[in-house]
Amino acid sequence: TSVCLAQPAADSLVSHIESYLEEHRIPGAMVSAVRADTVLYVGGVGYADLDRREPVTAEHLFRQGSISKTFTALGLYLLLREAGHELDTPIREIDAAIPFENPWESEHPVRVAHLLEHTSGFEDFHLHAMYNPADSVMPPVVQMVQDHRQSLTSRWTPGTRKAYSNPNYVVAGHLIEAVSGRRFNDYVRDRVLEPIGMASSGYYFKKPPDVSFAQGYQRQGTTLTPIPFATINGSPAGDFAANATDMAAFLQLMLNRDTLFTAGEFGRIERPETSLAAKHGLAFGYGLGTYSVWKNGYRFYGHGGEIDGFAARFVYSREADLGVAIAINRNGNANAVLGEVLDHLLGTQTEAPSHRVTRPIPEAMKRTFAGFYEFKSPKGDLLAFSDRMLAGLTLDFQNDKLITRTLLGKARDTLYHAGNGQFFLNHEGAASAMLIERAGAPVFWINDSYTERESRIKRLLIFFGLLMAFVLQFAFLVYGLVWLGWNAFAKEKTSPLNRLLLMAAPICLILLFTGFGLTVSEPESAMHMSPSSLLLYLSSYALVVVSIASAVRWGALSGKKSFRVFYILTSAGALALSIYLWNAGFIGLKLWSY
Repeated sequence: TSVCLAQPAADSLVSHIESYLEEHRIPGAMVSAVRADTVLYVGGVGYADLDRREPVTAEHLFRQGSISKTFTALGLYLLLREAGHELDTPIREIDAAIPFENPWESEHPVRVAHLLEHTSGFEDFHLHAMYNPADSVMPPVVQMVQDHRQSLTSRWTPGTRKAYSNPNYVVAGHLIEAVSGRRFNDYVRDRVLEPIGMASSGYYFKKPPDVSFAQGYQRQGTTLTPIPFATINGSPAGDFAANATDMAAFLQLMLNRDTLFTAGEFGRIERPETSLAAKHGLAFGYGLGTYSVWKNGYRFYGHGGEIDGFAARFVYSREADLGVAIAINRNGNANAVLGEVLDHLLGTQTEAPSHRVTRPIPEAMKRTFAGFYEFKSPKGDLLAFSDRMLAGLTLDFQNDKLITRTLLGKARDTLYHAGNGQFFLNHEGAASAMLIERAGAPVFWINDSYTERESRIKRLLIFFGLLMAFVLQFAFLVYGLVWLGWNAFAKEKTSPLNRLLLMAAPICLILLFTGFGLTVSEPESAMHMSPSSLLLYLSSYALVVVSIASAVRWGALSGKKSFRVFYILTSAGALALSIYLWNAGFIGLKLWSY
């Protein structure tokens, strides 16, 4: 039986959301809030289309982004059972032609579960393959797999680290087509969505003209600009759209566990099993298209998603007997809106739950694991260098608490020992972090990220060395501009060659990062050579050339000793930055084919 939330309570919830949307310049939101046997609220707040002043209703479809993965995982898990396969079936046994590389394939093959738990080691989307403006109808998913083949290389042993990868789910969608012999979206519609009662939801490759779709927006200052419906090249990973009515039916399924799967199978959907931490007993993390999250005093399961002009999030908890789905039609993060709804319905959590039991941290564990840890499971290799700058963590044991600190020593989180090397984070009532010895080396697992211990001194030297190199470049640029102005009016003029040569290095850096930023801000432009991607490519090589040329001039320097020292230090910094960016893959980077 379904009944609506008492009208005063519903009005209060809607009013609360309306105030938040108005304050944060969000046009509209779809909202589903249910208990196992009760619909608390299903409907919309704000506007689906600002120009037409069209209010959001319970039937307006919102793009869900990566929530698509939840329904792809449900479809593939169901199909495996029907076809006699298992989650641990190697994907080559299903289709030997999948274009992926795994150096450990003979002993550690990529299995279906690795795709669904993001433990295959594959990279995330490469920019050139993110969108598909060419096809008017959704192509076979195998075509998308081919387009993403540059992402499909295992960077570590499958079944160890978790790294979020959209191409994992593109391959999963292809497996649905390969095993079922049907089109991906047809199979998921008939075997998953319709049995749940999600009549309007589906994978929308293009925006149909006869369906009530909310308009997506992006915020630019105080202005909200409509965003066209962009077709991504990975439907199983991000093309799903749903409305509040359908998401309510889905949430009640997950609370009641009464359709599609057995209770044990639902438990497997929510529980990770293939990562290093999961194999050591950590039950908190990314399962089959659904991950664990601690909110408002309860363990929830859910997923989130963002796509051009939309952001969405759903969570459900049988402990709290509550499921909530939120989607907004503006770029951003739906998690904040979800938090407002959960706070309104459950109240905020201010302390650890009473059932949580903490244990002393053994002294041997403190000695073994104290130190600095570097993140080693990046989504993609291109920007992994940023994790090597400031993203590491120092583990500082204080009595029976584990304090994580940033590279520069600022306290970040407090963790409490749950036993067996597992830790509660802050006020959480479920362990979500873990200390693991792997082949005798210490590993720290936190927030589904894999870290390994390394030298903090080394990392600090690299960080401050690179920082000083950047400062020197732009200090020399300012100095050079001032000097050129002075030299232009001096009676005895000095050759500007050395200064002009070294001034070119920071200019190349500016052009390099400008080209990269402009291309990434409009990913569709990365599918082909564009002025911004060409700017990145040429300026990166120019940086190397001027850095080497400036170093060659060291022996020919003249003038005051202070200038020669300044020049040599700045030139050495330019060389160091060139080497660092070369190792990071930025020198000669062709984003149109990366």
